[in-house]
Amino acid sequence: MSELKLASVIGFGGGVRGGLVVHPDGEQLIYPLGTTLVVESIAGKRAQSFLHGHSDNVTCVAVSQSGQYVASGQQTTSGHQADIIIWDFKTLKILHRMRLHKVKVQSLAFSPSERYLASLGGQDDDTVALWDVATGKALCGNSSSNSQGGTASCIAFASQRDDVYITAGCNTLRLWKYNSRTRKSEPSDAIVRGLRREYTSLAIASDDSVVYAGTSSGDIVTVALNPDAPLLKSVGPERSKFEKGVRSMSALKNGTLLVGGGSGKVALVRPNQANWKILKSAKVEGIVSSVAPRGDGHEFYVGTELGNIYRFGHADFNFDERTVCHTSKVNDVIFPANSSEIFLTCAGSDIRVWHTNSQAKELLRISVPGKVCNCLAISPHGNLILSGWDDGAVRGFLPESGKLDREILDAAGRGVTAIAFTHGGDSFVTGGRDGQVRLWRLTSRSATLQHTLKEHTGGVTSVMISQGDDECVSSSSDGTCIVWNLSKCTRSQIIFATTLFAQVQYRPDEAQVLTVGSDRKVAYWETFDGSLIRDKMVSENAINSVDIAVDGTNFIIGGKDKLLKMYSYKECELMAMGKGHAASISRVKICPNMQHVISVSDDGAIYKWEYPF
Repeated sequence: MSELKLASVIGFGGGVRGGLVVHPDGEQLIYPLGTTLVVESIAGKRAQSFLHGHSDNVTCVAVSQSGQYVASGQQTTSGHQADIIIWDFKTLKILHRMRLHKVKVQSLAFSPSERYLASLGGQDDDTVALWDVATGKALCGNSSSNSQGGTASCIAFASQRDDVYITAGCNTLRLWKYNSRTRKSEPSDAIVRGLRREYTSLAIASDDSVVYAGTSSGDIVTVALNPDAPLLKSVGPERSKFEKGVRSMSALKNGTLLVGGGSGKVALVRPNQANWKILKSAKVEGIVSSVAPRGDGHEFYVGTELGNIYRFGHADFNFDERTVCHTSKVNDVIFPANSSEIFLTCAGSDIRVWHTNSQAKELLRISVPGKVCNCLAISPHGNLILSGWDDGAVRGFLPESGKLDREILDAAGRGVTAIAFTHGGDSFVTGGRDGQVRLWRLTSRSATLQHTLKEHTGGVTSVMISQGDDECVSSSSDGTCIVWNLSKCTRSQIIFATTLFAQVQYRPDEAQVLTVGSDRKVAYWETFDGSLIRDKMVSENAINSVDIAVDGTNFIIGGKDKLLKMYSYKECELMAMGKGHAASISRVKICPNMQHVISVSDDGAIYKWEYPF
C-alpha cells in the first residue's frame, strides 16, 4: 500500500488561536488544516508543502525566532497524552515527538535563543512544561493555575530572555522564571489590584519592558515584565473597547500593537499609560484568531475563524482576501463532463467554482442567503449549473456570470438531496428527502415534470444516469437501491441491504453498481438482476462517498474515519491511503483525466491529492 500524496489544500484551520504565522524569512505562511501543517509561499503561485505527523487535529503552532524550528501540538482522545512535534523547517522532517499533556496541547512558545520550548496543556491537563529543544526532553513541569483563578489558555516567552515566560487564562496571569541550575520554574502572580479578567491572548514588548494581555472584556491589561514585581501598569483602551473581546495580538518593534477582535475588528493600537489610542482600524468577516506581521510589519496577515486569510498593508490598512474557503460542511463536489480544469463545490448557501491546477483559485461564487445547497449537476455542454436546495427548489445558474437562469420551486418534498443531468442534456433527474425520484425536461426558462417514481421510503442520497440515458440508479437511506427504466418510468431492479446507503455508482460498463453506506462495507451488485456479487468491510466507520475512475480500474472511498482510501476494482485490494482531514469526509471525486482526486469534508476543507496510478 502506498500513501496518497497531497498536492494542495483549500482551507485554513481558523479555529486554532494564533495558528497563522509568517515565517521569519518573510517568504512563507505556516498554518494548520486538520491534522496537517501547511507551508505556503507568499509570492508567485503559492506553492504548498505539508508537514504530516499528527494523528488528530493540530491545536497550536509556534515558530522559533530564526525560523529553524516549527513546533505544533494536537488534541487526542480522553485519557491519552497529546503529541508535541518539533520540526526542522529546512528539511520539513520531524526532530522530536514529545508527550506529556493529557488530551490537548493548548499553546506553545519558543525562547528567544531557541534553546527552550514552553508548552501549555488544555483544560483537562492544567500543566505548563519547559522542554530542551536540542534533546526533546522535558526540563520541568508545573500546574498552570493558581488558587484564585482558573486554568491558563495562552503562553508566551519574553522577547530577549530565555528564563522568563508568561501564562494567562481565566483570572490568572503569571510570570515564570526558570532556574537552569535547579531545573525548576517559579511563578509570580501579576499584581493587578483586584482586577478580574479572562485573558485570551498575550504579546510581549520587543524590549521586554511589559507584557500585554488581551481580555474577553475587550480591553488590554499591561503588566511590567519583571518576575520579582509584575505590577499592573495600565488598562485600555477605556472608551473604545474591542467588541466581543480581544482574540489575538502582536507587538511591533515601534511600540504599537496589532489587535484582532471577536467582532472582526483589526486595529493598530498605541498603548500608553495615560491615553491609549486606536490609530487605524478595519473590519473583516469572522472572529480574528490570528494576526501575523511580515518582517517589521510593513504588511501583515489576518486569519479568522471562518477560515479566511487576509493580507493587510500597514500604511493604509487596506486589505484583500488571500485565502477563502467554505465554513460549513461541503455537501457535493463535481467535475464538468470530460473536463478536469475546474470543479464545483457546494456548502451552506454557497456554490463555488474552483480552478483545479492553481492554488486555491476561486473563479466564481454563487450565494442564495438563508438556504442550503445539497447537490450539484452541470450540463454536458457546460452551459448550465443545476443545484438542489433544502427548501425543495432546483435552481439553475449560468456558469460564467453566476446569474440565476431558472428556479423550479417545490421540486421535491423536504428538500432536493440528489440531482443528475442526462447525457443528452435536455433532461435531469432529482431525488428528494421525501424518497421520490423525479424526471424533468428542460424548457427555455424552466423545466416540466415528466414522471414521479415513488418506491423509496427514506430520503434519496444519490442518483446516477446511464450513458444511454435509458436507465438511472438511486440510493436511499431506507436500505434500498433501485435501477429505474427511464423510458417506461418503471422499476427494473431493486437492491436490499441492512444499511443506510450513502451513494451508488455505475461501473463504466454499467454491468455493475458499487454501493457504500453505514454498514462500513463496499458492495458490488449486478444491474441485470440486482444480485450481490461481493461485499467487503473496508472501514471502521460509516462510508459517505465512493467514486470510480473512468477506466474502471480503481475506486476511492471516504467517510467518518477521515481517511481517503483507494482500492483496485477487480480485486478490491487497498492500493493507497491519504491522511489529513480533520472531519468526516463527505464527498470524493476522481477527475476525468485521472490526474487528481478531490475530497471534501464536514469542516469545509477541500483537499487535492495526486492520483497515484
